[in-house]
Formats: sequence, C-alpha cells, structure tokens
Amino acid sequence: MSEIKTLGYDWEFGHEELMLEISSYQYGDRLYIGLNHLVEGQLESFADLTINLPYSPAEINEAYIDEFASKSKLDFIKKHKLGKVLPEEGHSGYGRYSKVAFDLDRLAELDPKGMEQYRRLHGLSPQEPKKGKKSRGRAR
Repeated sequence: MSEIKTLGYDWEFGHEELMLEISSYQYGDRLYIGLNHLVEGQLESFADLTINLPYSPAEINEAYIDEFASKSKLDFIKKHKLGKVLPEEGHSGYGRYSKVAFDLDRLAELDPKGMEQYRRLHGLSPQEPKKGKKSRGRAR
C-alpha cells in the first residue's frame, strides 16, 4: 500500500496538509485537480484547485485555477513545483481565471492512480510529452 503524500497549504485561515485528487471534468475531459484533507480519519474535499472552462483554450496539461483564494492556490502551485503559471487567463462572465501548465509527472507522484486514468483518457503514456500536440517527427 502506498503512502498518502500531503503538501502544506497556507492561506488566510492557517495551514492545512492536503492531498491532490487528479481526475477529469465530465464535460470536455479537461484536467481536474481537487484538494482533499483528513478530518477525523476520513478523506474529505477541501477545495477545487481547478475550474472547468471548456470554451477557453487549454492543452492537455493546462487548467484554469478556481477563483476562491486564488492567490493562495497559485502560491501553493509554485511552492510545490506543480506547474508554471502562464500569462493567459480564462474568462467566464465577469470572472477571470489564471491558467497553469501543470507538470503531469509531478502530479503522478502525488496521485498515481488518478494521473494514470487521466493519461489513459488522453492516450498518453507516462513518457510522452505533457503538451497535447501531436509529434511532428516520424509517422507511425
């Protein structure tokens, strides 16, 4: 049995030890990252790290960050080297959402089963590039 890996998350209400949950949104199959924590020995949802913006452009490894406590979430991503904050933003109504290119190998370290399912959904093997573009090299 593998050990659950937690990451420290600091925000305006204190410090939390959180685990990542990797999945995909049902609509659009985009990358979903949830934040979970243990409460009295039970795994519970703490927050969504990402938000689904299916009409905003994104590669397979990219996602938009949920607006609630977004500064803390972006600091969390940088601190734990989960990905790189991109200059682009997504929009929905009046909301503006930061876009992040996540390191899929790093995410796999933190939720191997979830990342394996996500890669399988998109036809990626663990060794393939993290971008969703087809290789331009040799034909199969």
